[in-house]
Amino acid sequence: MYTLITLLIMIVMPIPVMMRYMLTGRNAYRGILEGSMSAMTGVTLLFLAFWSMTGLSFLEALKNALSQVHLDNMQLPSYYAMGIKELEPASMQLALENMKEITALAVPGIIIVFCLIIAYLNYAVISWVIGKAWRKKVSLLPPFRTFSLPKNIVMGSLLVYLLSYIAINMGIINKDLMMFNLEMLFTFVFSIQGLAAVFYFGHRRRIPKFVVLLVSVIFFTTWIGQTFLFLLGLTDLVFDLRKRFSKLV
Repeated sequence: MYTLITLLIMIVMPIPVMMRYMLTGRNAYRGILEGSMSAMTGVTLLFLAFWSMTGLSFLEALKNALSQVHLDNMQLPSYYAMGIKELEPASMQLALENMKEITALAVPGIIIVFCLIIAYLNYAVISWVIGKAWRKKVSLLPPFRTFSLPKNIVMGSLLVYLLSYIAINMGIINKDLMMFNLEMLFTFVFSIQGLAAVFYFGHRRRIPKFVVLLVSVIFFTTWIGQTFLFLLGLTDLVFDLRKRFSKLV
């Protein structure tokens, strides 16, 4: 039930905030950012309500649920039937424990990423519907190839890391939880910048859109590809690759 409520909050809460930006012609990406932040606030309040009613934090409840997952509960023969290599019980148990630990650590970062993605899709669909069906002038999303993070995000990232380091050493927050989610979020954010650069160069070189989209999916779903996108996004942000390229062509 809480999963469904969380999803509804992510979808519904950003809409009023983003509508204000849409209908007044203000910056679309700013509207998405504030909309996603409203969704994060709503999810946080839901977790606080869960804590007040149960005496457990959401992460503690998740860990308790994951602790009930054992090898005996898993339909291993069906996995083996699909061609998955059969492992020793000790190796399977270790893999299961690692999976449960990563799942528990990743929840905060996953929620933030989902809030951003859902807000973006929300804005794109609603602005298109209002513009086409209601014939109203709205602030539409610019082409993704033009997307760029603010320049000060690099310094902001360093500041966040510094504050996180202080919080960890003061014992305010768990080190593994904080560092895992920071790495996830910064990789995601700079990879989005890298994807925008890929779309830009694909557009300038007149590469078919489906090819660019296919390459982007491969990059974004592989470790090597994500590393490339992260480095490309960081380089593009610091050195203005797209701007320099547009001046050369």
